[in-house]
Amino acid sequence: MGDEYRFRFTVLGRYSARLKGNESHVTVNLSAGRDDRFVYCGTLTMSDGEWEAFVDALEPSLGSRLEIDDHTPAGTREAAARI
Repeated sequence: MGDEYRFRFTVLGRYSARLKGNESHVTVNLSAGRDDRFVYCGTLTMSDGEWEAFVDALEPSLGSRLEIDDHTPAGTREAAARI
């Protein structure tokens, strides 16, 4: 039953730390649903390191049901495209 659900993260922006020693952050929207019917679930902001760890934890269990749309402008720290 749970195999039919898909989860889409859309990267809204990447933000450099303003204080020395702080990590840059990423803000993403989460949508979930079946087929092409997605429902907005919320917005998350976390450090780049937290984001990478989060995605690394989700990928093994969700596989192709995990979609990440990252359209951040050139010149920012780029995430691996996982679509």
